Amino acid sequence: MSGIFSQKLKNYRKELEVKRGEKVGQVKLAGELNVSRGIIGDLERGTRTPSKKFLVKLVEHSGKSIDYWMDGLEEYEAPNTVDLILDKMIETGLITSSELSDDVWNIIKEAVKLEVDRKLS
Repeated sequence: MSGIFSQKLKNYRKELEVKRGEKVGQVKLAGELNVSRGIIGDLERGTRTPSKKFLVKLVEHSGKSIDYWMDGLEEYEAPNTVDLILDKMIETGLITSSELSDDVWNIIKEAVKLEVDRKLS
């Protein structure tokens, strides 16, 4: 497993502590991300690879890009923008069947454009 991700996660907790002026332990961060403390501990020790679902939560919580969090995870294929958007729309109930509204299609088109730009740069 990559020690780079585990160090980034530890550093993120320290950044939160400085920003908030209070201790942000594994239990607190786990609660804010709605995961177990064990998951945070395993990720910080480098004995676990983050799931796509966890990465989505971490990106939303931290405001840091998926590329920031994925850098250094050699054995893991980063989810692309479209994949992340679809997962979030399904999770929030915006997509409940294969019948997609115009609003959903517009969001998907924007995600595809972002992914194309990322691949071309």
